[in-house]
Amino acid sequence: MNEKEEYFVGALGDAYIDYKRNELQVYQKNLQWLENFNNLLFEIFGLRGKIFKKNVYWLRKSNKAMVQRIKQLLEEKPQTEYYVAGLFDTEGSYYLSSDRTTPVIDITQSIKGLARLNIANSILEKDGIKCVLNGPYQHKHGKLPQYHLRIYGKGNFEKFKKLVPFNHPDKTTKMKTLTVQTLSLLR
Repeated sequence: MNEKEEYFVGALGDAYIDYKRNELQVYQKNLQWLENFNNLLFEIFGLRGKIFKKNVYWLRKSNKAMVQRIKQLLEEKPQTEYYVAGLFDTEGSYYLSSDRTTPVIDITQSIKGLARLNIANSILEKDGIKCVLNGPYQHKHGKLPQYHLRIYGKGNFEKFKKLVPFNHPDKTTKMKTLTVQTLSLLR
């Protein structure tokens, strides 16, 4: 798997694959990110999906060969930070802990995505980024138990920013402004 494919597989956290219809569906609040994902779809498969707007933006693409290749990619084990970047872009967030001084990076998945979190954990720990896998939690609106891969602390926060090539427009803008200096001012 190359870097683009690893990012793509990580980003499937916000996707639904209908194997009977040979269709990929991706949901996202940010139109620019979804357009970038559509460009990635074209780079990998030579195909573009159609983007719709309902409550969120929604990309759909039907193609049997594409879905078969996605299935193959999902069977491979990702090895790089590009996978983590795709997962973070679709399922991640960051915030200050309740003490208002400790930055926290949080990637959330239901029990169906627990293996994804374990893979991300392995990749990040190889990079010296300490992670904690928390859960299961029952979310008030969720049917399935939820798990969180959390990264605590300024040092881990800075390593994550440096090593993980995330590119979600909203997260990139906010993350760049949230530096260690900014965090230390919040004490």
